[in-house]
Amino acid sequence: MLEQKLEDMELVHTRQIVCRGYRRRDGLWQIEASVADEKGQAVPFNSRPAVPAGEMIHHLALRVLIDDDYTIRDAAATTMAAPWPVCSDIAADYRKLIGLRIGPGFTRAVRELLGGTLGCTHLTDLLGQVGNTYMQASFPDRLERQQQSGGDPRRWPDAGTLAFVDGCHAWRKDGSVLAGEYPQLAEKDQD
Repeated sequence: MLEQKLEDMELVHTRQIVCRGYRRRDGLWQIEASVADEKGQAVPFNSRPAVPAGEMIHHLALRVLIDDDYTIRDAAATTMAAPWPVCSDIAADYRKLIGLRIGPGFTRAVRELLGGTLGCTHLTDLLGQVGNTYMQASFPDRLERQQQSGGDPRRWPDAGTLAFVDGCHAWRKDGSVLAGEYPQLAEKDQD
């Protein structure tokens, strides 16, 4: 059913989300994320000119500075393209993220600060990807620091380093991946 020839379909929208994680010389992590929505067909409006096919209806970016304790130290939002001039009015409010800690409760805290009319739907949604990118970018460094305190992950000072355990099918406690990587944390019955 999903098999269709390209010539039998019309591309009407392309969304690109790009996230990059940088380790800075000052020891902080800079995460840069953007979302771009390109229209494959014209989008008409009542009170403004249409967005022509091939142009961006949204092109928004976030830069977030995060420390090794998962805490946001700075944040900036930028609007390069949006359907309405007022869309960029909310950019400065993303500085409210300063002081939030990425981890349990992060999504809820973001929604309280910037959900609904308090923020931009697209920027606020992008924050989940910012958190994921930070975790992926910083994981090797965090893992190395934990392993310096000993080989048994049950004794590592930052339990958050292993927060992925039971977070997906591959890393489940009764699976072979966890048994191979961290046998101390695995349950006895593996796949």
